Amino acid sequence: MRGWLPVLLLSVSLPVLGQSVVLPTGQSQFTITQNGKTVGQTESNIERLSNGYSIESHGEMGVGNFHYSFTSQNRLDPMLNVVEDRITGTVNGKEASFDVNSSSDGRQFLIQAQGGGKNENNTLTRHQNLVVVPDFDAAAYVEMVHFAMAQPQYSWVLLPKGNGILVPCGYVNKPDVQGRLYGRPETVRHTTVIISAQNAVSIELYYGTDGTLMEADLPQENFYVVRNGFELVNRPASTAPHVGTAQPQQGGQPQQ
Repeated sequence: MRGWLPVLLLSVSLPVLGQSVVLPTGQSQFTITQNGKTVGQTESNIERLSNGYSIESHGEMGVGNFHYSFTSQNRLDPMLNVVEDRITGTVNGKEASFDVNSSSDGRQFLIQAQGGGKNENNTLTRHQNLVVVPDFDAAAYVEMVHFAMAQPQYSWVLLPKGNGILVPCGYVNKPDVQGRLYGRPETVRHTTVIISAQNAVSIELYYGTDGTLMEADLPQENFYVVRNGFELVNRPASTAPHVGTAQPQQGGQPQQ
């Protein structure tokens, strides 16, 4: 959890499909826990537009002397490709921002980052099937769920850390598990997202058959982002991710 804008993992793009991808619209609220204690909350509000999606998300958490909050204003095209994203936040009271905009030709991301007394610019390839994921961003996890269901050959995560870190990721489907939503039994799907080919970290996604996110676990950090009213009955034991488990791909074509 170090750096001017912390990011445990974050960013993915969607595959080129023949029709628009459908995200669940409306507001969703989640609780952040660690060691069984509530340490924060995060929420997302997804709105369908004529040319894609407008997504606003917010989160805040505190552990000991560490305090972190963020707001993300994200716009996606109909295929869930990132068009622009503006992330603002504070880390222990110090402000930071991370702006991502697609270039005029659609092939690159133009990045502007401010924080810690620094102003940095960067240019990265604008890949398909990419998700920008600030720590504890429920909206980013919702986007990842739909890549988990689509299983694109190539997928990516953009970490809003420093002036931007672009890494490959892979989705590994696991057996369904049981949970309860407001006391009602729910069978939920489980996918492990393995981020980066070296020193890999993982996100455990639990979601309904319609793509509704129920929970996102960050096992290396021992954090759990849980939809209000939901609980897992039989959470699988997590294991350290290995490169050979998912074999994240580093090829693929940039967006046009």
